[in-house]
Amino acid sequence: MGIELKPEERLTQLIESGASLVNTVDAAIILGLKPNTLRVWASRGKGDLKPVMTNNGAKWRLSDIRNLVGI
Repeated sequence: MGIELKPEERLTQLIESGASLVNTVDAAIILGLKPNTLRVWASRGKGDLKPVMTNNGAKWRLSDIRNLVGI
């Protein structure tokens, strides 16, 4: 098993990497939600974030996540 990062540490990593979109698991970790919550938001078009649909499923804008958490 890998070392689990705190949400703020994962967010910092993603910001420093230059990522603009993040996967559902990373978004959930940062937001303190379960990944399935974000999947429900994506499928129902509801929730605090709107997904970007890609060939690999839903991705989430890092800028939207940062705005939501106030960073």
